[in-house]
Amino acid sequence: MQEKKLWQEGAVVTAEDVAASLKPLIDEYFMGECTQEGGRLIYALPNGKRFEIAVSENRSSSKV
Repeated sequence: MQEKKLWQEGAVVTAEDVAASLKPLIDEYFMGECTQEGGRLIYALPNGKRFEIAVSENRSSSKV
């Protein structure tokens, strides 16, 4: 298992950064092909069915 991704305090992290960090996980755990288009991951199953995973910043004041 890979180490957890840690961004420095105050770093500017974009949706594209988060998507790029998620892509290797999709590549490792799912059959098919995953490509990144900005803050979106496009995942295609071997049978041709396609899915889109979109990353966007949640600017609400509540924390997870």
